[in-house]
Order: sequence, then C-alpha cells, then structure tokens
Amino acid sequence: MAGRHGYAGKSLRFLLAVLLVGGFAGGLALQGAEPGTAADLPVPSSVPTANPAATPSAGASPGASASPSPSASASPSASATNTPSPTPTASPTETQPPAVEKVAVEAAAPLSVRLSEDRAFVGKPFEAELQVTGGTGPYTATATDIPAGLVFDPETLSFSGTPTELYSPSLTVTVSDSSDPRQTLTEQIYIDIKSYYPPSVYVSDGELLPGMGTFDDGVVGWFYQEFLDYYGLDRANTSISIVSGQLPPGLELRESSVSGVPTTPGTYGFTLHIQDRFGFSDKTSSIIVHALGMQTTGFDVPPAVLGESYSAKVAQATGGVAPYVYGYSTRRYFAGGLSSSDPSPEGLTVDANGFLTGIPTRVGSFRIAVWVRDADQLTQRIFWTTVTVLETRPPVVEQPPAESPPAAVEAPAAPAPPAAVTPAGAVASTSGAELAVSGLQSGSLKTTLGAAVGLLVVGAALIVLNSFRRRRSNPV
Repeated sequence: MAGRHGYAGKSLRFLLAVLLVGGFAGGLALQGAEPGTAADLPVPSSVPTANPAATPSAGASPGASASPSPSASASPSASATNTPSPTPTASPTETQPPAVEKVAVEAAAPLSVRLSEDRAFVGKPFEAELQVTGGTGPYTATATDIPAGLVFDPETLSFSGTPTELYSPSLTVTVSDSSDPRQTLTEQIYIDIKSYYPPSVYVSDGELLPGMGTFDDGVVGWFYQEFLDYYGLDRANTSISIVSGQLPPGLELRESSVSGVPTTPGTYGFTLHIQDRFGFSDKTSSIIVHALGMQTTGFDVPPAVLGESYSAKVAQATGGVAPYVYGYSTRRYFAGGLSSSDPSPEGLTVDANGFLTGIPTRVGSFRIAVWVRDADQLTQRIFWTTVTVLETRPPVVEQPPAESPPAAVEAPAAPAPPAAVTPAGAVASTSGAELAVSGLQSGSLKTTLGAAVGLLVVGAALIVLNSFRRRRSNPV
C-alpha cells in the first residue's frame, strides 16, 4: 500500500507542476498581447445597455411589461449615458449649386477625296463618283480639265459619259464642306483612259511565254492542275466559265486553275469563255487523260565544250507504255529551233536512253524543258534545267604534290589496372572471401552482431521475470 500511495503522491505532484507551468505560460502570453485589443472589439448595436432600475421585480408575471421606476427615469447618469448626441444637419436654406455640364467641341476631321473608279476605255461608257470623307456634309465641288466625252454633275458629285480619246493628265477637283469655319480642299484626280480590247485566257505554263502553254495530259488517279491567266485591263470585272464541251470527270474549273483527280481515260474538249464589262472571247482546248502514267526523274548535267563530243544522263522514265521518246523544248520551239531570241543547245539531242548527246555548235547557257512520250502518246514534262556550253575547255589546274605525312606517333601503352588495396586496419584474406575492417568475413560479422543482440534481449527478459517472481513470493 505504501508503494501505491507513493505512486499516487508522485502523480499528484506531477499534475500540480503541469498546472503551474501552464498558468505561468498563459500569463506570459497575456502580458505579451497588444494593448487595447479587447477594447477595440465592436459591440453589437442590437444589445441594449443594462439598466438595473428598469429590471422588473421578481414578483411580476412573465407576460407583463416592466414599467420603469421614477428614480430610474430621472437618473442623470442614465440620461447622460443613453441619450445620443444630436447630429448636425444642413440648413434647409442652404442649397448646392447645380453641376455645370461640360460639352467638348470636337474639330471636324480634315477633308479627303478620291474617285470610285479610275480606269476608263475609249468608246466605252464610264461613271464614277467623288468619295469625300472628313469635314461636315453636305459638300460642294467643282472640277476642271475634264477629259473629252465626260461631264461632271455637282449635284451628285459624279463623272459620267463616254471617253473619246486617250487621256493621261490629271483633272482638278475643289471640294468644300459645311463646317464653321468652312474647309476647302483642292485635289488632283487621275482617270486612266486606255484603248479597249477584249480579254483572252491562256494556260500559264510555268516558264513558257504567256499564251504558249497548253493543257498537259492527265493520268487516271493522279492529281492534275493547270493554272490559267488572261490578258485584259478590266481585271476586277472579269470572269471565266466553260460554255461548251466538258472537262474530264474529276476535274473542275476554279477561279484561276483547272484541277482535280481524273477518273476516266479519254480525250475531252471544251471551250473557255472569258467576259468583262464590255466584251468577251472564247478559247477551245482539250485535255487527254491516260490510263497509265510514267514515273520520271531528271538529272542536272555538267557543262559541255563547243565542238567536243558530249554525253550525260539527263532523264529517266519507267511505267507507261514502252518504248519511250525523249526530247527537250525551249520557251517557244521544240528541240532544234534556231530562233535568235529563243536559242537552244544546238547539236545536242536526248536519245532513247535519256542521255543528252552530240557535239554542241552554239556557246551559251540554255534553259530547256525535258519531256518524255510513251507509245500511248502520253507526254509528260520531266523538269526544267540549264545546259551550259563553254567556248573552250577550262585549263586543268595541277594540284601541288601532297606533303609527306608526318610519322605516326606511337600511342602510349595503356596503364595496367591498379591492384586491389586493402583498407587500413583490415586483414587480408587468404581464402578469397571479402573481409570487413574487423577482420571477420563480411557475412559472418552481421551474423555475430545479430546473435549478440538476441542474447542481450533474452538476458533482460530473464531479469524482469526473476524480479516479478521475488515480488510475488515476498508480498509487502
């Protein structure tokens, strides 16, 4: 029992110590708080101030209203505490002056003038309006130096009529607005009067001159595209359509091309119709679609020398229908053309194997289009390339003899791998097993330490068990 009382006494002393330490810590926390923190807390306005004199007596019924006592109503302290101070109010005779509305007066934008249409043609009707911006409408205008055949209407600010001659100088226009002060602008206006000719459409075929290209052949299942262009000055009002015949199935006419994937072989003829405001023209063309196509490759060739035999591979084709015929064309003529404005590498031709061969007879650089045609009359352009023919063979520049290479430097032998080093304090093993710093084999060291820890645990358990038996055999 003494042991139990001793244990209870120790527990009570420990609890008192904890309470003392907690109280001391709380006092320090309050001492360190910022002053005025509690006083600054807001008091709800809905809570009335306590008035002991107005408290009902204990004998009053719960449902009865408590009437304040005369002493409580006459108490000076209560009236001083509960009566709010009057808030000063503005005198009814004092009025605020009305706010003055500020209106920003923006200056009118500067005048500018342009003509809605500046292209006209001799003998063709013309109409255009003056487009005036800025300032304040309505506007007034005058015009001088008006081209022959045209008149100016100041009511509609427009020109109209039919020009009778070419005209390039500018006319003068003076415009005034209705703002205060009035703005006036004098401007030079240009009307470009040209001779009229109907538009014409053609295939824009790469490097060929305008109008020289034709529609290439197509192949079933292969993407096809040919670009279109046209002559004409009234381009903003020009349209192209097909008025007769048909394109190959799978192809369609777009704004500036014929494109698509052909689906049916055959020869298809059609008429292209081009129209502007004053005239039109038609062009008849055709496209051949073949069932089989060729895979082609082009090769750039080295320069040739005037008067010397030459041979170089320039093209190759597979597929299609053999045999093949190769050739090249200039911008205007087929191979062999002698036009001085469109020369070719005369003396050179492309043989049946795709080699550019022969003896050149003209000096220069010649731009040519290499093509191939198979037995089905399918013609495919392979590529554009440049063939250069030199007047003389360039001199051979002898290269100086190469210097004797320096003697090979024998590479140093690789160092032998370092021998194994036994750590300080370790015992070298003679059996090949790895040894720890203690001298024991690495595996046996872990086993020995585990056994030692187990013995210590068993010994501690025996001591505790023996002490417990003694207490039971010798009760107090």
